[in-house]
Amino acid sequence: MLDQANRTFICSVVFIDLVGYSKKPVAEQIRLKTSLTNNLSEAIKDIPVNDRIILDTGDGAALSFLGDPEDALFTTLSLREAMMREAQTATQIEESGDDSVRMGINLGPVKLVKDINGHPNIIGDGINVAQRIMSFARPGQIVVSRSYYDVVSNLASEYAKLFTYEGSRTDKHVREHEIYVVGHNEGALKKAKDSMKDRAATTSTNVKRTASAASPTGTATVTLTIPNFVQDKKKLTVVAGALAGVVAILGFLVATKKGEPPAVPAPMVASAPAPAATPATEPAKPAAPVPTAEAPKAAPAAGDGKGEPPKTDAAKAEAAKAAGPQVHAKAEPAKAEPGKAEAGKPAAPAAPAVPPGTIIFAIQPWGELYVNGKASGVSPPVKSLKLPPGKYKIEVKNTTFAAYSENIDVKARDEITIRHKFQ
Repeated sequence: MLDQANRTFICSVVFIDLVGYSKKPVAEQIRLKTSLTNNLSEAIKDIPVNDRIILDTGDGAALSFLGDPEDALFTTLSLREAMMREAQTATQIEESGDDSVRMGINLGPVKLVKDINGHPNIIGDGINVAQRIMSFARPGQIVVSRSYYDVVSNLASEYAKLFTYEGSRTDKHVREHEIYVVGHNEGALKKAKDSMKDRAATTSTNVKRTASAASPTGTATVTLTIPNFVQDKKKLTVVAGALAGVVAILGFLVATKKGEPPAVPAPMVASAPAPAATPATEPAKPAAPVPTAEAPKAAPAAGDGKGEPPKTDAAKAEAAKAAGPQVHAKAEPAKAEPGKAEAGKPAAPAAPAVPPGTIIFAIQPWGELYVNGKASGVSPPVKSLKLPPGKYKIEVKNTTFAAYSENIDVKARDEITIRHKFQ
């Protein structure tokens, strides 16, 4: 219902007034208000929540019914019936004026808005005329306007028997109103009750069918609608958790790299001079020496230092031929990875982190925050945001009013205050 704010509706409005409420002591006022609240709650229990708006007027209440116009009639008849049970008869109510209410019903245009607390409220000619119509009623009476009578009296013959033309009345603004008094007709009350029961049964059946279709086991499933700003907070929490995990992993990797010794370039040798196994009848053939850039000395021949005589040139040539062609490559120093210190050189210092700036919000009464088109919560409760230096477009939206936007240039450690009051 809140997403339909600023829309105009033609609805039935009931204005209820507790007779002599302001002249009674506080203890009596509390008793009367409690009685009205209990009886009213019982009268509207079968009307869907999205089809009604209830406003507390202090000495009474104002009810707007966005659905069937019969809802207003059923509510007032049920409330009067409850008051009759407490005060015995309608005649005694009208004569004494104690513990009684007077009610007015009008069918007219209203606009659905939000009040200062963000709750739904109604304004417009529909509720204003309902208050004027109620002022023409005596204690215990229900008075309706001509517009409401024209609609409801044609719904059923029982309803038409309820209304009695009272005449024309002029309010304090010199505006004429034709009024009808709602009588005591059991048939009409029974017809209204039956209509409410039928609609309540239909609503319950549709809910059960929807639940059965959605759940294979036949159990009802409830879907909760989460406000946008709550969803945005959850997304921000998930993103913050993921970023915290990435930072922890990077910190661990940096700490691990710092504990390793610096890499030293090693000479690259195509083949290692490993002695080959030979038969017992044939002397071992040494591997040919491989010269390198850092080690120009020839490797000692196999058998040197073991009591064997050195090989002749012919034997060396034969051994080189048996070992196959050798690849002579110059050793290349290992390339240092970014962020690692090269051999003999200190590591370059990491770039210092740039501190963010702070955006302070002073929004009244409230607004949804968007930074470069991305939702960033609702202020209040959000009071500030920290952003890296740069240029941003800040938007503040309120469904009731036009959006407010401002382009800002955030610098390190800056504090920028955005103030706006929707009105």
